[in-house]
Amino acid sequence: MYRVANRAALDKCLARTVPLLNDGYVVGECKPYWKIPELWECALSTPAPAESVPEQVLACLLIAYRLATGWCILGSLSAESANGFQGVFALGQSGARSNVVGLEWASFVLLIEN
Repeated sequence: MYRVANRAALDKCLARTVPLLNDGYVVGECKPYWKIPELWECALSTPAPAESVPEQVLACLLIAYRLATGWCILGSLSAESANGFQGVFALGQSGARSNVVGLEWASFVLLIEN
């Protein structure tokens, strides 16, 4: 979610964001958040590298770090639970900082298939 005044400002923020993602990224629907109109939600996806699981996790975490610091990361690679990682960033929470102007909240999910 980006805190911006309008679609033009969102497009500027996205232009700063997409170079931080892997090649092959896809920008999905972008729209004002129904609860807080000055926040715009935008779905972005980027492919994980077709490498080993540790390399996929590292690539995901490096992208997250390029976007912001202070992520809350959860995950598991055990056979007993869901395989994957997820993270949430909220500007100002526990000192979290954005590396992209306007970015206030973000989340990611990395699913690991066996």
